[in-house]
Amino acid sequence: MTRGPLIRFSTALLCCASILPAADAAPGKVFALIVGISEYKGLPHDLWLQYPDADAKMFSAFLASPRGGSVPADQILTLINEKATTASIRDAFKGFLKDKPGKNDTVYILMAGHGTVDANGAYILTYDADPSSLGSTALPMGELKSLVEQQLHTAGHVILLADVCRAATIAGQKTTALGGAVADIGEAPGELLGLMAARPKELSNESPEFGGGHGAFTYSLIKGLDGAADADKDGIVTSGEIIDFVTKDVSKLTSNKQHPRDFGTMDSGLKLSDLSKPGIKVP
Repeated sequence: MTRGPLIRFSTALLCCASILPAADAAPGKVFALIVGISEYKGLPHDLWLQYPDADAKMFSAFLASPRGGSVPADQILTLINEKATTASIRDAFKGFLKDKPGKNDTVYILMAGHGTVDANGAYILTYDADPSSLGSTALPMGELKSLVEQQLHTAGHVILLADVCRAATIAGQKTTALGGAVADIGEAPGELLGLMAARPKELSNESPEFGGGHGAFTYSLIKGLDGAADADKDGIVTSGEIIDFVTKDVSKLTSNKQHPRDFGTMDSGLKLSDLSKPGIKVP
């Protein structure tokens, strides 16, 4: 892992975009599972990340703000660092999100941290994952796909934000398959919007230059939702506007080294945030 902008995984799945209901949108509740992992029990400190936990906290704060939908605290589950174990993430899908969201509701999933692969597949590296035994300790990307598909059966909309760092030094394997594994989730039937932080062969960046210390992807995402993405100046940020803004802004922030991409079948005209309401202070 490098310093500078730093390589990182945020699944803002992670592999961690926020689609927010505007005032005239169909009624429904919002639920959010937000994961940000900077520290890892099984990794040396020089392979830890700096800002996924800060990204998770900022995204939670935005959803709780009126501009982000005034989502109640009991409808947001934020798992940071030692709280973001493989078991706790599984429990969040099978407990916190199970049977709660209905067909009028929206589920946000943001995962921020390391992603990696071995000879058997791609994984989310959780706090307690053992790099020498990924299959039995990390969260397989295939399992994540199944968990997201289950949400698509019950919720009206699912928004998946994936910020994935491909760190070959962790598993000793090339990681070019990781981005494709995340994008495969977009093939699931249902109203899904996915935003992946980088193209498959690119690295995701984090730096103190991004809002005082964030990943480029999440910083740009929240800046856009807070108003910067409102291209037509109508006071509403739509899914199409946030995709356009984040794609261009992240490329600019990272000197054209990182290019987010979208996947899924959700309507690009979906309203994400209402700028007539107070948001949060984005540096």
